[in-house]
Amino acid sequence: MFSNVGFIEKCRWRLKVYEHKYQQNRHTTGETSIVETEYGKVEGVKRLTIYDVPYYSFEGIPYAQPPVGELRFRAPQRPIPWEGVRDCKSTKEMAVQIHVITGAMEGFEDCLYLNVYTNNTQPDKPRPVMIWIHGGGLCTGEATREWYGPDYFMQKDIVLVTIQYRLGVLGFLSLSAPECNVPGNAALKDQVLAIKWVKNNCASFGGNPDCITVFGESAGASAAHCMMLTEQTQGLFHRVILMSGTALPLWETEGQKYRAFSLAKLAGYKGVDNDKSVLEFLRKCKAKDLMALEGRTLTPEDRARNVSTPFVYCVEPYATPECVIPKPIREMMKTAWGNAIPLLVGHTSDEGLIFTQGAKALASAAQRQKCYSLKPFVPYEVADNEESEKFEQKLRTVHVSGKTPTIEEYKNIIAYSCLHFPLYRLVLSRLTHAAGAPLYLYRFDFDSEELPHPYRILRMGRGLKGVAHGDELSYIFSNLFSQRLPKESLEYKTINR
Repeated sequence: MFSNVGFIEKCRWRLKVYEHKYQQNRHTTGETSIVETEYGKVEGVKRLTIYDVPYYSFEGIPYAQPPVGELRFRAPQRPIPWEGVRDCKSTKEMAVQIHVITGAMEGFEDCLYLNVYTNNTQPDKPRPVMIWIHGGGLCTGEATREWYGPDYFMQKDIVLVTIQYRLGVLGFLSLSAPECNVPGNAALKDQVLAIKWVKNNCASFGGNPDCITVFGESAGASAAHCMMLTEQTQGLFHRVILMSGTALPLWETEGQKYRAFSLAKLAGYKGVDNDKSVLEFLRKCKAKDLMALEGRTLTPEDRARNVSTPFVYCVEPYATPECVIPKPIREMMKTAWGNAIPLLVGHTSDEGLIFTQGAKALASAAQRQKCYSLKPFVPYEVADNEESEKFEQKLRTVHVSGKTPTIEEYKNIIAYSCLHFPLYRLVLSRLTHAAGAPLYLYRFDFDSEELPHPYRILRMGRGLKGVAHGDELSYIFSNLFSQRLPKESLEYKTINR
């Protein structure tokens, strides 16, 4: 996914990781704090932000049992209470994934942990709570200070919670047979359980359980959108922020069933397409082997639609007590409890920049094959409809200036299909079905020449200008590249808006 940087750049990143760890150790004090949760006591540590603001860091708090063995692919279970004090002074390992810097398969199945950051565990007045759901295409991402540090939040009276959840096939495998009890969306159920944990425990960290905001970016925004649609979370939070993503784009696919059998065959399965047998086989496989193979289940049709993640959200094939998506997202949006709460949605001004490499591949393939079809970008609901030809022609009229789409035009078409069109549909749905609830729109358009943006560099290198997908994260969270900025700088002012 992030393979567009050279060897020297990757070496620079590895050095940056070590430098960041060193700086974080320097900003860690010897002072600790113990807080009581519903499952037991946790011990955190006082740290300093890059602006020397003190705060307490409680990292690696379990919100569920390890999803291993019989719990692999299944809904998460509440953690088992512990005796004594649990050491929560450092983050846990990320979920199994291909590391965006090293390119190696890393992480652990035992990944259901969250981090709590607060500058006062016993304030005079409870603080607003913000729950962050990271992005990464549902197949990468982690809740660590390397990517999502709390430094800027800790300058305010806010309790920040960052959560980890299962990724890829481990988080989204779906089987149709009810006896398997694997209907899919386990990762979304991880998030539901994490939000319940925050609701029940945030007061112990100085947070206000009646003032909770869930927010996310890209795939994290898609997940946050699901959280405000499912009945599982009703009343657990009070505001939502969706940054460059909704639950409407390519996530909700129809082809989840065949992927399980396809993956099993790739891993060496010799049996028939029987859900129970496939599940038994997949449970015996190493987690990293499954994650390494899952990309090979993508079909040519998937790739034509710019689908890069094979295991994603789905409508669950049968009801369970933990069911998150019982019917299509567009239907859930009409009657969701979240229609009654405030929503902030938006995007960056140059979202399509992130698709530059993919657009180059599409353009070159089209030129080689003399195939300029835009059908893959027609919305799913009409893709097989007799009107699809007309929709394709309208797309061509709006987005293509000549006979062949240019790289710039392909890039914009992908952004339209994946981001802008779903966002537009979300706004229309809110105006129709949630007319009484506040709806706020934003566009982020500040392009700094001084502030490096990690995801942009990993996807595109350092040469392109513009405000790309994910750039705003550098003004919300501290990360590997963050440093103390002059307070008169535009970057500092943007961070503190």
